[in-house]
Amino acid sequence: MRALFSVYDKSGIEQFLSRSRKYIEEVYATGGTFKFLLEKGFDVKNTEDITGFQELLNGRVKTLHPNLFAGILSTRDETSNKDLKSYGIKEFDLVVSNLYPFEEASKTGNIHNMIENIDIGGVSLLRAAAKNFQYVTVASSVNDYDLISNDLINFGKVSLETRKLLAMRAFSRVASYDISIYNSMFRTLFHREPNTLFAKGLNGRELRYGENPDQRGYVYTDGTKLGIANSEQIQGKELSYNNLLDANSAYETALEFDRTVVVVMKHNTPCGVCQNDQLATAMERAVNADKESAYGSVIAMNREMTADAAAKISKLFVEVIVAPSYSSEALNILAKKKNLRVLKVNMDRDRSLRLRSISNGFLVQSPLTAHFEKLELQSGSPCSKETLDDLLFSWKVVTHCRSNAIVLAKDLVTTGIGAGQTSRIEALKIAVERSGGKSSGSVLASDAFFPFEDNVELAGKSGISAIIQPGGSIRDPEVISKASDLGISMYFTGKRVFLH
Repeated sequence: MRALFSVYDKSGIEQFLSRSRKYIEEVYATGGTFKFLLEKGFDVKNTEDITGFQELLNGRVKTLHPNLFAGILSTRDETSNKDLKSYGIKEFDLVVSNLYPFEEASKTGNIHNMIENIDIGGVSLLRAAAKNFQYVTVASSVNDYDLISNDLINFGKVSLETRKLLAMRAFSRVASYDISIYNSMFRTLFHREPNTLFAKGLNGRELRYGENPDQRGYVYTDGTKLGIANSEQIQGKELSYNNLLDANSAYETALEFDRTVVVVMKHNTPCGVCQNDQLATAMERAVNADKESAYGSVIAMNREMTADAAAKISKLFVEVIVAPSYSSEALNILAKKKNLRVLKVNMDRDRSLRLRSISNGFLVQSPLTAHFEKLELQSGSPCSKETLDDLLFSWKVVTHCRSNAIVLAKDLVTTGIGAGQTSRIEALKIAVERSGGKSSGSVLASDAFFPFEDNVELAGKSGISAIIQPGGSIRDPEVISKASDLGISMYFTGKRVFLH
């Protein structure tokens, strides 16, 4: 076996070559890789011996030569053999290459740095080797090395099935790399989103089924370490499509809060949320906010899960737990519920664009957040700090409820939630009903303006003390007047937070 090595990331190649050296009779390598392997004591030859050229343009050109690519693309038939023999070209059986770190360079926004990290030769090597998978093995990542060396040790060669798999990995890497280059270069050069948007999904796996058993379902990651798609499952049953949707909604709601919060999510809608510096207290109150709906829910928090918090749900059926970390004692408690899915997730906020599919296309938008610029009092007296805290708390929760949505809250706990309604007044009626008599003294958050004063009238009858809403209705004067008549303090955020 004759191998060609040309890698930017040199981690793992020493170990890989040591394991596989018995099966690789001849090794060629480019500039930096050649020097690295030589220093490690390997018998290695420089690709310049084949091309007859030193690296050109400060390393920009080093592998783009027919003597290398003919050796990779040879189909081992009579014509190929004749051509190679005529020019004294050697065939390659293994190509090991990884690419300049363009993705990392693009984070700097420095156009010169980005351009210098666009790999040309490496991409060409991977594409050529992958194209000729019938005869050539390609390694495009450190993660491929063990697969190749295991085949060599066990079978004395790399199997066709392994070569197929590695070829697809190489094509995937090249495609992903090109997408990153196009997207990042376009945004940097033109300061806007590209006209052609390429979305890439990595590490795809098939789920048991989609939203329903007769639908097929898959999940992909974006290659970062953020979000539910990139979470680590510590224990429990296989995650379902619906588990992931609910876990994501719970996670994004928890991300809105700086202080300790617990979010109980059911069918993509919060059913109980509590902010409290004591996680166990927050857990208990969030669950008890709507204990009936909490059965079979997904629960997320923005702090490490503690043993006392885990104990609060030890007797409750929960589908998924989401947290940034877990104490060993908490994990011991959760381990008794073997089917419970426990996810560890990075809680850093991601500002990347959000994609949503529609028939034969998709929509793209920036992520939704509860943040607004200015809170303005429209009616009644200024609220106390405690009531203002409740208003801001309820506003963060309503941001993550399906529209039309109303959230009632008191003492930093939701008391009633009405969401996903075609009528705002119906959403309010449901929230009041779900409060079970706890609406009196609660505050109210609405994800959009009140189109009529009837919402304020019902709020007054239900004992609501203060309201937070976007404002912006042509009937705002009537709504404000009604709130004033009822002695309800009402604040405008100037921002709508629809969620469809």
